[in-house]
Amino acid sequence: MTSTPTLTDAPISAATARRPRPPKRRRTVPTGLIIGVLFLLLVFGFLYAPLITTALFSFNASNVQTWPMQGFTTQWYSDLFADQAMITALLFSLRVALMAVLISAIAGLTFSLIAQRVQFSGKRVLDAVLAIPLVAPGMVLGISLLVVFNLAQVETGFMTLVIGHAAFITPLVMFVLQQRLKTMDPSIEHASMDLGAGRIKTFWHVTLPGVRVSLLAASLLGFTLSMDEIAVSFFLSGTQPTLPVYVWGLLRFGFTPEVNAVFTLIGGFSLLLIGGALVLLLTTARRREKQLVGIGAS
Repeated sequence: MTSTPTLTDAPISAATARRPRPPKRRRTVPTGLIIGVLFLLLVFGFLYAPLITTALFSFNASNVQTWPMQGFTTQWYSDLFADQAMITALLFSLRVALMAVLISAIAGLTFSLIAQRVQFSGKRVLDAVLAIPLVAPGMVLGISLLVVFNLAQVETGFMTLVIGHAAFITPLVMFVLQQRLKTMDPSIEHASMDLGAGRIKTFWHVTLPGVRVSLLAASLLGFTLSMDEIAVSFFLSGTQPTLPVYVWGLLRFGFTPEVNAVFTLIGGFSLLLIGGALVLLLTTARRREKQLVGIGAS
């Protein structure tokens, strides 16, 4: 037999059905987080405001850099590519940067392998000595190298510029690769040599593939630093200036809107290189983390 609902049960069930649901709690954003985000935006705005302003004025139709802009034009970019002297300086800077990065990549990889794979006393001293050109002011490094080249009776020019730029790019490459080598398992290299591979084959097939992304990212950062360097280049350029030195010479005798155009291109290209380097490093870190999680799970 089934029980029939009584009259006393009906009001209770109706009241239960009509009972309002508790309101959902709104997630409040911490005040500290809001202040931190605003401060971060303020810092980035301060850093990128000159580049944004330069890019805007590179399209200004007026020769006078005043606000508001007088109109939109691409004349300054046309004049830039028609300026043979500036194009020559740009190509010369590219040659110097590519050669300096190539030398720094080889030297930085060598020093990082020595520091991480060879056991000897005085590693910290080696790191400190190699870091001096990176942390030293550019003017100090440029004057020091100029004195050395004058004593050795070496004429300033392309090779002195390459040596000067490689002096501060090499420590950057070395420190980036050292961080990567610290996370690599040396037993993989030992297993490769136990299986009959020599040191060269082990380096080519095991070590180099493990650090190639970090090496590429460090090389991109070094290329950006080389293209923007002016202090070292000013003392070591000789008769053929790099692009920053050439533009600095233009500013001494009068400003032209072509400068806005060339530095807009350089700034945009530098941001692309730095962004690419960061993407490579982050992608490698995430891939490494997934591999470690997979090994731990197995």
